[in-house]
Amino acid sequence: MIVYAVILGIVSVFFIGYSYLLYQHNQKVKARIAAEYGKAPVWSSDERDYASMRRYYQCDPLKEPQIDDITWQDLDMDLVFQRVKNTQSSIGDEYCYRLFRQQHNSDSAYFEAAVQAMQQNAELRQTLQFAFHRIGRKTGNGLIELLLKPTEFPKIPIILITLMTLSNVAALIWLRLDPDYGILATTLGFAASLILFSIVLRKIYASMVTLGMFTRMVRAAKQIIKEDPPAFKRETDCLKANLSVFKNISALADYIIQVSGSNSSLMIIITCYFGLYGFAYFAVVRMLCKHRQQALELYRCIGFVELCISTASYRDSLVYYCQPEFHEEEQLIFEEIVHPLLKKPVPNSCTLGNKLLITGSNASGKSTFARTLAVNTILGQLLNTCLAKQYRFRPCEVYSSMNLKDDLTAGDSFYVAEVKSVKRLLEVAAGSGYPMIFLDELFKGTNVVERIAAASVILKRFASEDCFLYLATHDMELSRILHDCYDNYHFQEVVTAEDILFDYVLKTGATTGSNAIKLLAHCEYDPELVRQAEACADAYRKTGEWGKSNV
Repeated sequence: MIVYAVILGIVSVFFIGYSYLLYQHNQKVKARIAAEYGKAPVWSSDERDYASMRRYYQCDPLKEPQIDDITWQDLDMDLVFQRVKNTQSSIGDEYCYRLFRQQHNSDSAYFEAAVQAMQQNAELRQTLQFAFHRIGRKTGNGLIELLLKPTEFPKIPIILITLMTLSNVAALIWLRLDPDYGILATTLGFAASLILFSIVLRKIYASMVTLGMFTRMVRAAKQIIKEDPPAFKRETDCLKANLSVFKNISALADYIIQVSGSNSSLMIIITCYFGLYGFAYFAVVRMLCKHRQQALELYRCIGFVELCISTASYRDSLVYYCQPEFHEEEQLIFEEIVHPLLKKPVPNSCTLGNKLLITGSNASGKSTFARTLAVNTILGQLLNTCLAKQYRFRPCEVYSSMNLKDDLTAGDSFYVAEVKSVKRLLEVAAGSGYPMIFLDELFKGTNVVERIAAASVILKRFASEDCFLYLATHDMELSRILHDCYDNYHFQEVVTAEDILFDYVLKTGATTGSNAIKLLAHCEYDPELVRQAEACADAYRKTGEWGKSNV
């Protein structure tokens, strides 16, 4: 009795100690989750992690209009996504990225109510975040790939495993009838089973991560149902309807995972000898193949809840924001709008038409302001969140051509890449819908005469289409040629003896100056070179020609 009491005491102490350590760990996780909410996320993922986040978008292409790759890169949407995302699991990461590639949120009213509920109920929010944290974040987890195509789970020789199991059971019966030969048959059967187990385990080991994440996803779904949040009634009802078919799958998947990493000799012996790992794995994969759609619904519901919490956190990290106001007028109306990535942004307020030429000198803010409007339009339509005190615009799809490069793989020069990109935008403008198009210079890869000629004709075509067009340009000739169909605005600098200062405030009319030559002086070029350059420029402005005497 004393020995039993000592053993029971040791086990109890171990259990209590383990429970205490687990409790401490969970409390630290919950504290971290609470502390990170409403803060700018600290991005610690590398490119491989980020590639993993893009898998849902890549494996399940969007049917509705999406933000194309050129626009995504022009607007630095990778950085915007990283600034907004505050999720706890790989499912949340992948779901959020896929939504960010869309042009519209299909049910913004329901989404808005859910986000506001998460902003107002910290206790529920943190409970759900902890459940999502337990799902885990794993690079290359493979979950969405195998939920979309469960038939691609690695195949195992289930017939061979079954025959091996039957022969091993027969060996046990033989052992009772004839111990000598029975022992030999049992030993050989176990050795063969162990070899087969090792071969199969190597084949399916990568799938263990996927199955582990799936079982934790099921548990998170159960937690949502338990909490029954009113703001997520649609998701809760969906989870209830689809979770019933997975009552046994979690236990089977857990068993496979435990076997694959177990150090228990007894578990390995029993599992190998009777082929239990094979039957459990086969049952799980078969069930996932049969109920693929239900599994995807669990994934999507959890991803949506994480998206809403992430949006709530983003909003609470901002100094101010507003929900967009939609109208059918050909105007942009905004008050104190700023770019989400700037640490010290300069707000702008204005009412603009839908055909704009924005001029100004280098570094004055033309391109940044284009990105400010474009990104806020995207965030407004996806997350009901604009970094402004008011933003009214017509529902649209955002496209751009602002930061092109040579395409070496296609053998395209910079100018050819420009030509193809602008043609794509002309086709978009002529199509259905209302596109919002942003351009930074036009045809800067060719000479001045052909650039102005081609740009003016193409801009007149854009002016005849039902679209929004923003062109940032240095070409003052375009302002004069297109003054009757485009509104002119500009950004301006102040040049002092010591520096060139920018206020980044949008002003009406075309710019009246340029700082390119002044920058030469500011960078301490030879004063004679600066003087000659200014004289050449002045002569050209007067005569409209480049003569030998001007150079």
